[in-house]
Amino acid sequence: IVDGGDNKKADGINTLPTECFIACNQFYVSPENAPAFEQRWASRESKLKECEGFVAFTMLRRDGQAKGHGTVEMDASEPTYVSTTIWKNRACFEAWKNGSAFQEAHGQGSKKSDTTTTTPPASSSPPQPLWSRPPQPVFYEGVLVITSEQGA
Repeated sequence: IVDGGDNKKADGINTLPTECFIACNQFYVSPENAPAFEQRWASRESKLKECEGFVAFTMLRRDGQAKGHGTVEMDASEPTYVSTTIWKNRACFEAWKNGSAFQEAHGQGSKKSDTTTTTPPASSSPPQPLWSRPPQPVFYEGVLVITSEQGA
């Protein structure tokens, strides 16, 4: 990703060039399901690092305890978690979304199994959702990206 923060010329007429693509999912998780939701994400196998153009992933938990300017009480209509993936560009994101890594991560792909074992899998059905309504995707184009050598 280009370090565009200091080198951009904004003229107030044209939009800045896109430097990256960000895909987000907003999750609506009740407080009683939060520990299991976090554990599920922490223990899942990710192949994102293997994908062309992948930059970073972050799972964000809403800080409902923060007090200060602009902070309002949370209610059930707001997402409590947001996952973000940052990609070099939209084409890299689309390639991942249409590929096998996405399908496997979202329970749609065929996972390789060891055919020499005789023990059946613990569960062949997908896990139950831990959110109160389906995740809502939101997409952004990164136009002013500033990074350090250590990353985010």
